[in-house]
This record gives sequence, C-alpha cells and structure tokens, in this order.
Amino acid sequence: MQSAFQNLMFVLVFVGMTLSGCGHTIDKKALTDNVGTSDYEILGEERDTESDDALPQEAVMGGRRPAEGTAARMFYDRLVYIMGNLRETEYVHHRQRIMKEDEGIYKYDCSGFAGDFILKQVLPQHYEDLARNAKRFHSGKDDEHPRAWGFYDYFNEILSGRDESGNAYWYVFKSIEKIQPGDIIVVKYDEKWQASMIEKCKSASTGHVMIAWSPPVRTSKEEFSICVVDSASSGHGKDTRRAGHRKCKDSGFLSCRCCPEDIITGIGKGKMWYGVNREDNRPVYYRWRNSDGCKYTLTGMKTDCDGNDGFCCTRNCKYPRKYYERLQGIIMARPLLVK
Repeated sequence: MQSAFQNLMFVLVFVGMTLSGCGHTIDKKALTDNVGTSDYEILGEERDTESDDALPQEAVMGGRRPAEGTAARMFYDRLVYIMGNLRETEYVHHRQRIMKEDEGIYKYDCSGFAGDFILKQVLPQHYEDLARNAKRFHSGKDDEHPRAWGFYDYFNEILSGRDESGNAYWYVFKSIEKIQPGDIIVVKYDEKWQASMIEKCKSASTGHVMIAWSPPVRTSKEEFSICVVDSASSGHGKDTRRAGHRKCKDSGFLSCRCCPEDIITGIGKGKMWYGVNREDNRPVYYRWRNSDGCKYTLTGMKTDCDGNDGFCCTRNCKYPRKYYERLQGIIMARPLLVK
C-alpha cells in the first residue's frame, strides 16, 4: 500500500511540477528521435564520446531526468517524493532535526536535507562514504553529519584538479552544462570569510548544498539559470517558500528587504542564476534570488554589491562589498551505482 501511494505521489508531483515555472518540459519529438538510446532526453550538442570512454555511461548521458535503475534515479525519485509529501518545513540545524514522513514534516539545514533526508534513505552506502570522507577534512563537534564544506572537500579531492572524475560512488564535474535533474550542487565558503562572520555575527555557514530540479538554461554568454531544491533560510526566484514580503519599518533591521516574519524557511524550490567562465563553463558566482541581484563570487573576484544580507542584518551587522566575495568554489556531483 505504501509503495503504491509513493508511486501515485511521484506521478502527481511530477505532472504538477511540469506545469510550474520550474518544472520539466518534455520534447515529444526528441523522445521519438532517440527511442532506444536511453531514458534521457538528449540536450545540446553531441558529446565527444571518445573522451567519455573512461566514465560510466550513467555519468555522461545528458537529459531531463535520470534513467531507471541508476543511483541518480533513486536519489531523484526520493527528492520528488519529499516535495510531494511536504506539509511542514523549517530551516534548522542538527539538534532540531525532524523527519516525520507520515505527517509530511521535514526540518533540517541544506546539507542535512540532501544527505540525511535523501541520500541516507535510499543510498545508505553513498551516505556512509560521504560521511566517512567528510570527517577526514572536518571532524569537530559541529560536524556530526556531513556539512557543505565536507561535501565540497571530498568531491574536490575526487576531482584532483581535473574537470571531471569519479570513483566507485560518485561522478564529480565542474561544467554547469553537464548538470541534470537530481545532481548535487555544492558551494564552499572561504574559511577566512567564515572566521570574519564568526567574529562579527557569532556564527557562520560553511557553504550551501542544492539539488538541481531542472537542466541549466543559458540566459546569456556568461550565465545560466537553474531551478533548484534546497533547505534554506530564504527562498530564490519564483520560490515556493516566498510569502508576501514587505519593507521593514523597524530601523533595527537596517536596510533588509523583508521582515523576518514574512520569510518561510526550510525546503523549497526556486530559480537561481550561475555565472560561468566562458572557456569551460565552470561556475564562478551565483545570484540567489533574481537575474539582476547581487553576485556572490569566488574569493578574489569583484562584485558591485554593497549593503546588508538577510542572514545577519537582524543582528545589526553591516557588510562591505567583500562580504559577497566569499565563495571558495562550486562543484557538482552525481551518485553512481556501486558495483
């Protein structure tokens, strides 16, 4: 009965998301033209298959959603189930974590959502591999589960300076054009920036973990938009978490764009924008909420952003431009079937 319910929920959610602004669209002609090739729709130009020979086929096929029977599909289906089953959510950290599936309650932070609520439930070997290796880099008391910097440092080790690589559990890559629905997108924040945040605001984030809901769409020569699902303290563009934002009247919130009580935190779906290097389409910045919003860039790059950020403005912290120049890097990863 539970399996039948989950299957029905998956169908309903998938159809509903297809009709939404961040849903998948199915090209019937593409499906007809590529019958027998794979369960993926082929996107963009043909790949150089000679250079792909060393990678598992499930790692190199481009498309709309992962093929049946792959680890990536198991991860993706779990994501879709949660989105359909979701009734109550909130952005909280480890000790406040709640997952009550019968009631549709999911409360956790970004890495806990991707790691504990999805990966651990359907691909426990992958979760154990990630947790074990993340602890090699970060083993303090605050790392009771893999956090964003643990995801990033382990995946970066797998890359070993290459544009794409893999091991028994993961296919890891840098080019944003290779992103498929269900892929994990990991951002690590610079550790000097983290130290500065702790000094000014008594807390800091190690980075952010997102999951691609849609394939990337090129919006300019240097930028792509992607619909993502994540657990966050605020939403993205056209986001399911956004309530009726209004300007703050309380001077204690400085120049915040919205009042805290108007922000719905937790798990949701919305659009982000990623800037890339033209040479290799490696992401070098992102825009959180709109196409002309602040660029959060790699350390050493420059932005044109000044002002305050919603995370800390409630603590009366002001940030100079360098506040937005915080990213150490952005990496993408996809789970592979363990053989």
